Formats: sequence, structure tokens, C-alpha cells
Amino acid sequence: MRRRPWLSLIACAALFGAGCGSEASAPPPSTTTAVVPTESTPAPPPPVRTTPSRAAVPILMYHVIAAAKPGTRLPDLWVPAPDFADQMQALDDAGYEAVTLTTVLDAWRGRAVLPKQPIVVSFDDGYLSQGQAAADTLRSHHWPGVLNLVLHSLGTEGGLSASRIKIMLRDGWELGAHSLTHADMTTLDPVALQREVAGSRELLQKKFGVPVNTFCYPSGRFNATVEQAVRDAGYRAATTVDPGAARPDGDRFALPRVRVNAGESAAAVVDAVKSAAS
Repeated sequence: MRRRPWLSLIACAALFGAGCGSEASAPPPSTTTAVVPTESTPAPPPPVRTTPSRAAVPILMYHVIAAAKPGTRLPDLWVPAPDFADQMQALDDAGYEAVTLTTVLDAWRGRAVLPKQPIVVSFDDGYLSQGQAAADTLRSHHWPGVLNLVLHSLGTEGGLSASRIKIMLRDGWELGAHSLTHADMTTLDPVALQREVAGSRELLQKKFGVPVNTFCYPSGRFNATVEQAVRDAGYRAATTVDPGAARPDGDRFALPRVRVNAGESAAAVVDAVKSAAS
């Protein structure tokens, strides 16, 4: 296997704080011994086999879950925590239920079952408020979120720590990649593009020990070259900032989302979700 110099360089960066046999033959049938499940070794659940879902699924897009102070850059990205809590309650009251994006992708292939009115609640960048106010609210509904993490924000002031992300993952959250540095992917040369796309996936999986199945294009900037880099890196899908609901017959590497801005009422968010899914 060829070594990847760029991966070694990234893995050792102080930004992340991450440290950078042969297959046994199966015994013949005559010697195979059945394993009887016990309390300490529960039997695995049978694999789900069902008709692939054709459901359109709205993916909500959030950023900071806090009130913006005067003079804050891009204040529309700041949704106050009480407003977020009201929006999630209104969606719950309207019969919606949050799932991970991987669950949606599996359901579209007949490998999972979606609730009657599924939604995905996604968060970009990796702000501390996502692991505090947002996580607390989603936990009260027994809902997972999807964290699209930019690695350069990990452990920074106002950003999430690795320990807090691990708590979110234990609560059922899904981890997605949002690049290393939030660069415009369409401006990068092939080496830098591979580093940002494939490198972020490999580092996240190594650091947190979970699958990273989805990529989120920074600022929604992508083209055919960027999309191909995401496919080549092994992701199953990617999300954009284009409006609409994710659909099984659409481009899974250009999934639209429902953007939630500051000042939107809970009723407005429910209406936006209904409109996207219709």
C-alpha cells in the first residue's frame, strides 16, 4: 500500500490533537459448533429486508443555536435556543420524527424502516451550542442529530470538544464530514481537494471510531469534480444548501436541505418542512 504523505502531515497537526495477520480459514462444516446466545452474548437482530422507501425526507439545516449579539457576522445563522426548542416541539406535535441520514439512505435501499413522517436535523461546522442547547432539546425528544464537523473547529473557542462529540455520538447522533478547513472545494487543486474530502473522512473515523458516511459541501460550493471526489472517498451521500427535500430518485451526492434562519417561527418551520416534502 502506498503511503499518503498528506495524511500523515494532517494527522499530526496540533489542530486535531490526534495521534497519528493473515485471515484465518473457516473450520469445515463437520467441526463447526453453534454458538448459543446467552445474556452476555445476545443474538444479533435479523437484518432488515423490506421494500425500499420512496419517501422524500426534509433535512433541516442549522448552524449556531444561540442568540446573536449585535454586530455578529451572519446573524441569520444564529437561532436562539428557545426558538429551536419551540421548532422541535412543533415538529414533534405535527407527527414528525427525526432520524439520521444514514437511516434514510438505508431505508431507500430496503435496509431500514422510516417513521411515517421522517426528518433529519443537521448542524454544520461544529459550534459548542450544538452540543449543549441543541443536544439537550433533541435528547428530550429521543431524537438524533447529524453533526457536519469542520475539523479545524474541533477544540477551538466556541467549538465542540472531542469529549462532547463522543457524548453526542452516544446519544445516537451521526457524524458527517464538512472538510478540514471549510475551504471552497471548487477552487482546490486535486491534491488539496483529496486532502479536504478524503482526509477529513479518514481522520474523523480514526478519531471517533464511527462510520462517516456523508459529506456536507462547505458553503454549498461544489461542482462535478468535487462531487466525484466525494464519491471516490467512499461517502454514500452529500448535502448541499439548495432548498428542498432529499428524494430517493435524486442525486444522492447533491441532497437539498431546508435552511432554518434566525427569526423563523415554529409554525413557519413546520410549513417549510411540509412544503419541501410535498
